[in-house]
Amino acid sequence: MSSRIERVELFNFKSYSGHVTIGPLKDFTCIVGPNGSGKSNLMDALCFVLSSNSTATLRGGSPTDFIHRGAQQRECFVTVVLRHSRADSIGSSIVGVKNGGSDNMPETSFTRIVDSAGRIKHKVNGKPVGEEDFVSALRKVNIGPRVNNFLVFQNEVQSVSKKKAQELTEFLERVSGSIEFKEEYDRLKKTGELAKIELAKAAAARREAGSALTVARDQKKETEKYSETMKRISEERCNEALVELLSIENRIRKQKRQLALQSAELEKLMKTFTSAQDAEEMKRTYAEKNKSYLEEINQNRKDISDLRNLRSSLDNAMVRLEHLKRSHDEKRRKMESVLANEENRSRQKERIEEEIRKQKALLAAFDGRCKEEDKNYTSLSDALNKEQLKEYGRLRVASRCQTSTLRQQVDRVRGEQQSMSEGKKQCLVSIENITMQRDNLLVEVQRSDALITELQQRQEELRERAKELSKNSAMKQAEITHAERRNREAEVELEKINAQLGELHFIEENDKREAKVTEALEELKVLHGVRGRLVDLCTIPNNKYRHAVTVALGKNLEAVVVDTSETAHACVRYLKERRLPPLTFLPLNSVNGSAVDDRLRTLGGTCKPVVDVICFDASIEAAVRYALGQTLVCDTMGEGRRIAYGQSSGERFKVVTCDGTVLRRNGVVQGGLAATRSRAQKWDKKKYEDLRAAQKRLIEGTNGWFESELSQLRHELQGMQEGLRFTEQRQKAVKEEIERARSKVEGLRQKVKQQEAELHAVEERRASYEEGLKRCEKELEAGLAAIKRAEQELFGDFQKRVNIPNLLEYEQNDLRRANEREEQRQTLLMLIGKLELSLNSNHGHVTFGSKDLRAECEEIESLIKKCEAELTATKKVVKEKEVKVNETGARVVQLRGDLMKLKERRDQQDRRQEDERQKLRQVRQVVRILEAGCETFRLQRMNVVRRCQMENVPILLKPVDAVGKKRLRPSDADDLSFSEPFALIEADTPDPSQQSQQQDRRPALKAAAEDGRVMIDFSVLSENLRLVAANDAQLSQYKQRTASLLETLQRTVESLGPNLRAATRVVDCEAKLALCNAQFDAVHKRVREIDSNLMKVKHLRTKRFFETYNKIAVHVGNVYKGLTKSDSDGLVHGIACLNLENEDEPYLGGTLYNATPPMKRCTEIERLSGGERTMAALALLFAVHATSPTPFFVLDEVDAALDAANVQRLAKYTRENCNTTQFIVISLMDQLYHMADMLVGVLKDKERGSSSILTMDLSSYPLVVGGGNKHINDH
Repeated sequence: MSSRIERVELFNFKSYSGHVTIGPLKDFTCIVGPNGSGKSNLMDALCFVLSSNSTATLRGGSPTDFIHRGAQQRECFVTVVLRHSRADSIGSSIVGVKNGGSDNMPETSFTRIVDSAGRIKHKVNGKPVGEEDFVSALRKVNIGPRVNNFLVFQNEVQSVSKKKAQELTEFLERVSGSIEFKEEYDRLKKTGELAKIELAKAAAARREAGSALTVARDQKKETEKYSETMKRISEERCNEALVELLSIENRIRKQKRQLALQSAELEKLMKTFTSAQDAEEMKRTYAEKNKSYLEEINQNRKDISDLRNLRSSLDNAMVRLEHLKRSHDEKRRKMESVLANEENRSRQKERIEEEIRKQKALLAAFDGRCKEEDKNYTSLSDALNKEQLKEYGRLRVASRCQTSTLRQQVDRVRGEQQSMSEGKKQCLVSIENITMQRDNLLVEVQRSDALITELQQRQEELRERAKELSKNSAMKQAEITHAERRNREAEVELEKINAQLGELHFIEENDKREAKVTEALEELKVLHGVRGRLVDLCTIPNNKYRHAVTVALGKNLEAVVVDTSETAHACVRYLKERRLPPLTFLPLNSVNGSAVDDRLRTLGGTCKPVVDVICFDASIEAAVRYALGQTLVCDTMGEGRRIAYGQSSGERFKVVTCDGTVLRRNGVVQGGLAATRSRAQKWDKKKYEDLRAAQKRLIEGTNGWFESELSQLRHELQGMQEGLRFTEQRQKAVKEEIERARSKVEGLRQKVKQQEAELHAVEERRASYEEGLKRCEKELEAGLAAIKRAEQELFGDFQKRVNIPNLLEYEQNDLRRANEREEQRQTLLMLIGKLELSLNSNHGHVTFGSKDLRAECEEIESLIKKCEAELTATKKVVKEKEVKVNETGARVVQLRGDLMKLKERRDQQDRRQEDERQKLRQVRQVVRILEAGCETFRLQRMNVVRRCQMENVPILLKPVDAVGKKRLRPSDADDLSFSEPFALIEADTPDPSQQSQQQDRRPALKAAAEDGRVMIDFSVLSENLRLVAANDAQLSQYKQRTASLLETLQRTVESLGPNLRAATRVVDCEAKLALCNAQFDAVHKRVREIDSNLMKVKHLRTKRFFETYNKIAVHVGNVYKGLTKSDSDGLVHGIACLNLENEDEPYLGGTLYNATPPMKRCTEIERLSGGERTMAALALLFAVHATSPTPFFVLDEVDAALDAANVQRLAKYTRENCNTTQFIVISLMDQLYHMADMLVGVLKDKERGSSSILTMDLSSYPLVVGGGNKHINDH
């Protein structure tokens, strides 16, 4: 056994109050006690620690229910301590060694804690861990998350014994863990069934679509032959008509070339006309504007001059301010240096005074010490009597005479030594003075170097500023050049616009109603769906049709186009509420206008539908068709009459001519060129307004802004140039200052070198004095030694008599003592005198002119403030003057723009005032002749087009919008791919005999009745047919051949009767089949994916189920055999087995559990007695435990339903297997617990309100096994 429960520690858990320790527990431990004592709470404690979801397993609503009711500390915990064998390697991360037992085996403690807030905490070996780490630690000791494998609660055995086959399967799924795949398996299975139903439906739909496609294709083949024949007939008829029309078009082109030249000349002459009254008015206006312009120019120049003078004064003030600031800085630095020197001298004065006091104190102390020494000192005169003193005097005279030469030498050496000593002292003083002067010079050199560095930085800044100003000046000059170029470009553009305005004859009307209508239209455009007036939405590429289109539109010329009827009603209500003039509205969703019949485009001559000569957006086509209908346009009155009333068929059309005359179908002719011209001017209104707006923008806005910008840029450039000159002057001044500072530094360095040379010379003199002093000392020692020897010979007998052996030394000591005292006193007096002299000299320097420097600095500061105030005032004046200059410049620019506009208009009028009227009359005569010729050919063309429309001949008539404006360019004048644009006329109402025939016409021919300008497309004609159209003889032969061929083809067509909708059905069926195929493939793919996922889940679920089931099936028989084995011979035992109802997918069927007790027939488990069912259930539970064994097995009163014999069998089985698994059994049967190794008694302590524990070790007591005594611990 690798691990077992060593002990259980409880604290305030349920019925257990305080700290309770149960253990150490044995391999086979029984827990006994009366009902209600707390046995099951001990079971709950083990489950609380060892279960991964303890709150869901135990009895209690929340974790706080586990805390003992009477506990003062509102928390509880349970600790289970496991002991491991040394042979078992569990993992060092969770195993700890405790010395509680004699065998010193490793232990691991698991603790769960519930605090007062109901939070559950975890510990392993006393260390807090997370829940995942806690569960992982349990798994390392083979304690899994399913507690049913090792914890059998009360009444759980009876629950297992009563399970049906399907319930038993669910039990095995939970044990094996395959139930985790149940939800995914059921979902995939249901989805797969639905997908298969959908797949069957998709397959049926695909089969039906395939059958329909086959039928449609057969019908399509029948119609192909008919279509080819009809196509051949249509092509032949179309080619015949196109050849005839091309022949007519060639003749029209020749006339139009000449007409275009003359018409252009005529329009050019008409546009050049100008009245004399307008020219005089313009000249007077120009003179007034020019006067105002000159006055503003003079004022602007005066302001600019004043501004330049102010800026010069401003620059001078800035230079003066900078000079004052620099002088102030120099004075301030000098004053700071003087103040620093004064402070140093003050400190030096204080130090000298203190030194004088100290030296005087030393002198006084020295005099006092000498007096004290004299009191206790015995001199030579005191040691000798008078006779001896006289003799000593005689001897001293004799010695002096004898040693006079030596003494003179000694005195000479001493004098020389004294002189050298004084020279050395003077050298030391000179060295100190020179060093101080050199240091002062070095400090001044450093300050000068710092000043030079600062000036160099200022010079660099000025150089950078100069570069920046030069760069900015160049950029500003480039901007001025660019602005001037833009100004010139604007002037060129203005000239072009003035020329275009001069070509227009539109004269704006000052009509109040027109103003109100325009204002109302602008307000209505705010509403959604209001597009505008037809006159604004349509354009006329060729101006010669302006009058014709104006008359054709009639009252609809100024009609407003809207999207819907609701928008139109809203606009009408708006006009009524505001009491504005009424307007006509054309809603696009409700207006009905028929398309132009294509045969109207084949009437010949210049005749064409009016809709073909205008350009408009396709979105307003319905409104244009409604307004124009089938109206035709012709160039001349004669052609118009022929088209309107001269048709051979008797059909009449509504025709308008280019001069504005209208010929109605009822015979009424209306005309009036003056009124038509007045209304036709509305076409030029939009263009005129656009050109006027552009002219106003250039004259009043952009042009003025260019001048203002130029003036501003020039002012900025002038300011930059002045700043550049000022910066260059400052650079020159700073350069001069740097040169002066460098010269000063060079002079200071020369002085420093002189001081160093002088210092070196003084050092050499001091060294020579020191050598001379050493030499004098040696000579002095030699002379004194010679004198001493001579005196020793002379005073030898006298010393013996007076009994003073060192008489001469005694005398020398007196003399030396006196000399030393005098020398020391003189030294102190000399030092005091020098200090007093230095003090007097320093006092004179301290009072040197710092006050004068401070006064000068204050005076410069006052000048700086005054200069800054003057500078601020000057800047303010400069700013005001700049504003004034800008204002006058803007006025000058505005006046200049007005003058340019007036000048252009005046020049144009002067150029146009010539003999235009004569030229106009001549050109008009030529134009009339050419127009008459063109109208004749256009009438022939219209007849052919009408015949094609009547016979349903599909000649290709393209609207002008479809062809585009490329057709109208001069480079395409000789291109005969298209005819000239013409309008198809509206046909008269047919008589009853023709109505049925017209109703059967094809939709392509009905388009000829629609209104609009069209062009005949000749690009389909081959080169041979074009040659036929150019030759009249070949044209006649071609018509005869074509008539014979058409008759043959018509007979072939009459023999066929196809289904014309077969092609459409084929397309629909193919689309439907493709859709069905796509749906089928998508569903089939989804079914395969679902089946694949289902098989994967099925495999995993089955594999996991069988892995556990096979182990349980093997163990359950052995366990049941061991539980029911006879005590006598062991040969009689029961049989138990498991069988599956569904071998492929066992979880879909039930599991049959058959148990046959000993000496009984095989029968169903439901028919067994309660004890027999309990034994079978225990066998199954033991087998489940054997599949995933844990170190211990805990049973709670599983023997309650067993008789004595079965209890003994259970006890025997437990006894036999406790060496591999630790058993902890809660039981009340003495047949069971007397076999245990240890008894744990649980009793109720009523005084404490808590459960108490009593333990008893039975291992030392004998156990009766098989009729003999045996100790429990023998196993």
